[in-house]
Amino acid sequence: MTAISAPTTTDPLSKQRTAQEINLSGLTPLEASRLLVPTLPPDVDPTKMQLAYGRRSIPKLLSELPEGDLLHQQKSLVFLAELLHNPLNISQALKKNVVVLLLDLLKSPDLCTRQKSTECLSILSCHAVGRQALIEHEAMNVMSFLFTDPCDLVRSNIMKTFVKITVQESGVLSFLAMGLFEPLVARVPEERMDIQIMILETLYQCIRLGGAPYIPDEPIKCDAMEVFTRILKKELVADARVAAAKCIMMLSFYKICKTLACAGDTTTILIQMLNDSKSEVRSAAAGALMSITIDCEAKKFVVRENAVGTLMELLDDTNETVLLNVIKVGFVLNGGGAVRAE
Repeated sequence: MTAISAPTTTDPLSKQRTAQEINLSGLTPLEASRLLVPTLPPDVDPTKMQLAYGRRSIPKLLSELPEGDLLHQQKSLVFLAELLHNPLNISQALKKNVVVLLLDLLKSPDLCTRQKSTECLSILSCHAVGRQALIEHEAMNVMSFLFTDPCDLVRSNIMKTFVKITVQESGVLSFLAMGLFEPLVARVPEERMDIQIMILETLYQCIRLGGAPYIPDEPIKCDAMEVFTRILKKELVADARVAAAKCIMMLSFYKICKTLACAGDTTTILIQMLNDSKSEVRSAAAGALMSITIDCEAKKFVVRENAVGTLMELLDDTNETVLLNVIKVGFVLNGGGAVRAE
């Protein structure tokens, strides 16, 4: 019987990257992420896989993952990803140690195996029981070794998983304890737009839910404020600027970070963003300024930069969130207490 050649880690990947290396500036993050297409083995149709009926389908697939030839392993992963979209199969898969099996497959040199393994982990992270299992098995630590994977889809699946896990405090504490904050901050300027936004969402959740001894020490140590500020300067996509401004807002609730924001050009850029044509950018900028101006020195800085006039003009803004955050900035500038931006 003639063996069917499995996808290699070079040719399919180079073709895939060639198709993706186009100008993404005119696309939304969602449209850009849709350009990521998995490299599947030949003649694989999830609707035609012969599986055991009912409850035996998941155990059958999982038993085939650790053994067998590469093509069979690839097919099993493809169909496992399809079955995990059904919530009824999640609990059964977890009982069969699916997390351990998938984490072992992340070390594979085969592109398709890494793509589908990370996709399965991403699907599991959409459910509370799946997130808990990932935390218990320290999945984020294992997945962090693929931060620099040459495949965009692999890195995208990883960051989708991180975003889901860090929505809860236990996930954030696990993330911070593993020392992943600094390497993830370092990845922000290197990533494509849609993955960059997911990284910023993960960092925002870590700053929001994390605490001593990690926050704000970890962000300060890796110059996170400077990285977020560079995103505000560089990116033209509203989603990226909003995500970076939210990180700055949350980080600036710490006094030392307010000082850093005023010492650099963070506050100046945020004031400029108040004139942006997109309401979500104006709202995020006002929220970050509200957080920064709780400090007395920051109040003086904002006044010196003539931001009060711009804020007064925004009182006529038609967007309710912009209006609310502008009022909060005015409240803080007039000596009010700390309030959270919307």
